[in-house]
Amino acid sequence: MMDKVSASTRGKVILFGEHAVVYGKMALVASISMGVKAQVEESGAADKSELVKKAIEVAGGDENIQLRIESELPIGSGLGSSAAVSACVIKAVRQYLGEPVDNDELFQLTMECERLAHGNPSGVDPACVVYGGLIAFIKGQPFERLQIKNKVKFLLVNSGQPSESTMQMVEKVADNSRKNKIIEEIGEIAILAKEEIVRERDITELINRNGLLLEELGVVGLKAKKLSQKLRLMGAGVKITGAGGLTTGSGMMIVVAPDFAKIKELLDNSQIDYFETSIGES
Repeated sequence: MMDKVSASTRGKVILFGEHAVVYGKMALVASISMGVKAQVEESGAADKSELVKKAIEVAGGDENIQLRIESELPIGSGLGSSAAVSACVIKAVRQYLGEPVDNDELFQLTMECERLAHGNPSGVDPACVVYGGLIAFIKGQPFERLQIKNKVKFLLVNSGQPSESTMQMVEKVADNSRKNKIIEEIGEIAILAKEEIVRERDITELINRNGLLLEELGVVGLKAKKLSQKLRLMGAGVKITGAGGLTTGSGMMIVVAPDFAKIKELLDNSQIDYFETSIGES
């Protein structure tokens, strides 16, 4: 065994298709520069969440393993925090035990942890966190890695951390009497978006169509709706990325626009947190 072993993983954004992916539709998902680092240490105490304990367990470790975890990903904001933490811990523990894990096994082990966190996960978060890049994902099928030459820049805007869990939001969608029609439309948009992104065409309109359908699905809170409306009037494409939320916030929102200057000014004046990132990064 080795001491002072560390590992890292990156978070993700769902560009198109959240919630619809649970029902077998395509989702487009991309890794981002923000992520998680985990270090296994010989000594010292650290609080361990149930998720971290599960990740240590599936990696073959025990309660004696101590970890220091640093995460840039807000919990429950649609950036794949639970999958990134799980995968990172598993990688670090397996390196510590002298039994490095390949990506295929890491995906399966991370899925075990995701079941603890989300009940019946689609697998889209572990797929992107483990394999990285830009992928087209359909539940139960091999995913497709997409290649683009130029980076697509966007803002991630924080509409507030949701108080509802992903599982609760998925259940809310299941209770929506109009879900079948909306899910079908979101799936069709994801297919169109895949072609547009690969051809490096403007996706602003598709982002907005997907965003408005998610609002209709009932997973976007009033605060996020009002902010989205303001930004759309400024020519931006806006949608939540992730399961959403209603009471305290709806998590991170993707904002695409030809020019971010006025949008940043509005966000700064409103004291709304955001950061720039892009897809197409290696």
